[in-house]
Amino acid sequence: MRNKTNFKICFVSRRRGFTLMEILVSVMILTILITMSVPMYERTVEKSRVAEVSAMLKRISESKLRTMDNMNITTFTSGSFGLNLLDVDVPDSDDFSYSLYPSSYPNAVCATRSRGDNKGTVFLYLGETAPDYCNCNGPLLFGSVCAAYCDSGRKLFCQNASGNSGSCESYGLTSYSVGSCR
Repeated sequence: MRNKTNFKICFVSRRRGFTLMEILVSVMILTILITMSVPMYERTVEKSRVAEVSAMLKRISESKLRTMDNMNITTFTSGSFGLNLLDVDVPDSDDFSYSLYPSSYPNAVCATRSRGDNKGTVFLYLGETAPDYCNCNGPLLFGSVCAAYCDSGRKLFCQNASGNSGSCESYGLTSYSVGSCR
């Protein structure tokens, strides 16, 4: 019999580590991915903030209406009561300051962005008081806000911060003239 010898072909790489070109390509790919993902992340965070403020404004509005009903008040005026008398916990937020008396819409509630690139952006929530302001069968008293409510049932409105033309757009909302939130 013939003696069979198994030949093992072994490719041993003498190279250890990565070449400079491989490292540069990896760094370039990571840079491109990060450059694309950071703005998307920031937009997602801002949109989550508008969802947060929308939910909070709805809770404040409902509590405000219950408190007004308990006090037998039909129209809220500045000084009637404050956030502290509501049956909802309004958070001490660094992101938003809340107000019960927007001058243009006294029974509505609003929030103002307190910091960040969109500082000063105002969010107005009409809630269940929208029919009080917007007579959809007659002349629209509050212009574009009532038109948006009557056309699509919109109850949350955004007003750009002064000097920042795109603040509402960064939240995925259209800017409306909602007046003062103080």
